[in-house]
Amino acid sequence: MKEKKTILVVDDMVQIRNILQFSLHKEGYDVILADNGADAIKQVSGDDSLFSKTVDLIILDIMMPKMDGYEVLKKLRSSDSTKDIPVIFLTAKAQKKDLAKGIEAGANDYLVKPFKLADLFKKIKQLTNDSL
Repeated sequence: MKEKKTILVVDDMVQIRNILQFSLHKEGYDVILADNGADAIKQVSGDDSLFSKTVDLIILDIMMPKMDGYEVLKKLRSSDSTKDIPVIFLTAKAQKKDLAKGIEAGANDYLVKPFKLADLFKKIKQLTNDSL
């Protein structure tokens, strides 16, 4: 039996977290949630004693309190233990300069809200080499 992939969803909007959690579970993924960048860093660094799974992919909002998505990504990319985790920015920042900044910051992909779940699932499967 194939082991489930684990996805960390980081967004300050509870509605987005809930939709993604439900939809990703339906697709066969384990989901971990964080409502800000600081909590996301704790989740992937193992500083959170409740966290015991390896994160296979992160869906990351840009505009959040405490630490924005760019700061989170910078910290992820600077650590040997997290630098290779694929990151998809999922954000309302829709201008070309925002996309360029996100990719330049080290995101593997970029999706603008509102988005189609099918597009997100396609990107997740490509980045995790998943055939769910």
